[in-house]
Amino acid sequence: MLNGISVKNYALIEDISIDFNKGLTVITGETGAGKSIIIDSIDLILGSRAATSVIRTGTTACTIIANFDISDNIRVKEILSNLGIEYEADIIIRRQIELSGKGKAFINDTPVSINTLSNIGKYLIDFYAQHKSNMLFDLQYQRQILDNIAGNKELLKNLSDKYHLFEQLKSKKESVETSRSEREKLLDLYNYQISEIEKASLRADDEQTIDTELPKLKNAEKIQNLTSEICSALYKDDKSVLDNLSKTIKQINILSELGINTAVIEKTINDAFVQIDDVYREIEKISKNIDSNPETLNNMMEKQQLIKNLKSKYGNSIDEILTFKDSLKIKISELTDYEFNIEKLDKEIKNAENEVMAICKELSSSRKKAAQMLSENITAELEDLNMKNVQFKIDIRQQEITHCGYDNIEFMFSANKGEKLYPLSLAASGGEISRVMLALATTMSNHYNIQTIIFDEIDTGTSGKTGDKIGKKLKKLSKNKQIISISHLAQIASNADTHLKIYKETKNGRNVTKAKILNQDEHIEEIANIISGEKITEYAIKHAQEMIRS
Repeated sequence: MLNGISVKNYALIEDISIDFNKGLTVITGETGAGKSIIIDSIDLILGSRAATSVIRTGTTACTIIANFDISDNIRVKEILSNLGIEYEADIIIRRQIELSGKGKAFINDTPVSINTLSNIGKYLIDFYAQHKSNMLFDLQYQRQILDNIAGNKELLKNLSDKYHLFEQLKSKKESVETSRSEREKLLDLYNYQISEIEKASLRADDEQTIDTELPKLKNAEKIQNLTSEICSALYKDDKSVLDNLSKTIKQINILSELGINTAVIEKTINDAFVQIDDVYREIEKISKNIDSNPETLNNMMEKQQLIKNLKSKYGNSIDEILTFKDSLKIKISELTDYEFNIEKLDKEIKNAENEVMAICKELSSSRKKAAQMLSENITAELEDLNMKNVQFKIDIRQQEITHCGYDNIEFMFSANKGEKLYPLSLAASGGEISRVMLALATTMSNHYNIQTIIFDEIDTGTSGKTGDKIGKKLKKLSKNKQIISISHLAQIASNADTHLKIYKETKNGRNVTKAKILNQDEHIEEIANIISGEKITEYAIKHAQEMIRS
């Protein structure tokens, strides 16, 4: 339920805060006073598109804040929980539209997207308005209404999954259903590609091996020369490092014999001798292990180039190339076993089609039952709204299967008995559409957990007895729902539990929209004003009192 709304710097509104109650709230006011601005601001809270032109002149942003009671709204609680937004019995939705074109939205001070607002909004308020009547003409929307009434959510989900599988199988068959010559061409290509990859005798560590060994092979002669020089300097020359160290060790031993404490020096130079000897042996080993074979070098360079060429065709790494080869073998198997695969796919497609068709039949049966009930209910509601000769029928015809079934659903209408039924969009006038929308809302209200319904000038094109019927219908709806209705009719306003008047006043040379909840005397006076115009007569006052009493 909508507890209240606060609007700042939106169109003619400078700053308005309105509390909403249970029951029927009727909003009245002169044309241009700003009634629709209030409804539009609620629509923005529900995620509708916004333009910077709505920002009040002279300001940089407008802000709309709404408070909702969601204590009984299970669906909204589920969405908030999935989003990780904490909530209690009430939630606060805030939307800000900035002159820069940027916009912000929050639920309980948590930033959310406009799509999230829209997703939550459809479970907070049900909206019926003349400017939204085009939705009622949309066949997809009509189907959604019928499916909601029939409770087809699980059937539709099951059908969507099965239909998706059915389409996938058909696409797979199309991809393998090629001519003999095309299959032979593909087989030749795949076999050539496999042969090219297998000839390379690739191993997963080939690139690492090449990166390690190739520099050694390219510089084998330099390495041998350098290692030979080092070995000579360390051991083989007449005055090599090890020879000199050996002589020095003997001289230090003599010092020790002469009474000098050389223990530390002896240990250090002996360690140095051992380490230099180790260096010499390692260098000698490198020299012996270096292969200066040109043939080995050429083979490795050819392997490197071959891997580069294969990577340009089949993958960015050796692993990807080998994976591609495995996928080619699967494709060859499919092409080789073509007849078997086609036969197998045909069986799978037939089974999938049977499953889809079975769900479509069940779905269609459910829709037809709901259509009969919905048609009768809407007809009864329309007759109660002074359309005594009305005909309303939901036409269901079979068409090609889609993810929504094989039913083509269309609302058919005629204002006169005995006349041909035509699509609602072609047959109904503005006033008739208003009553159809109200009849739908009345019929569907028991099928939804949405607690708030807004009617924006649902009485357009009606007056007199019909207006009285609409008022009573709204009053009846408000026993179980919160109803908010903009109206120009005294017959509807007289049924209000809460009467909200929207008016303009001049402030600092500018028009400003204001809102006021009327007390009982003001309520009577406003209804009398609607009846008689600017000059409120005593008769109009008495008429207004009588309308309220009745």
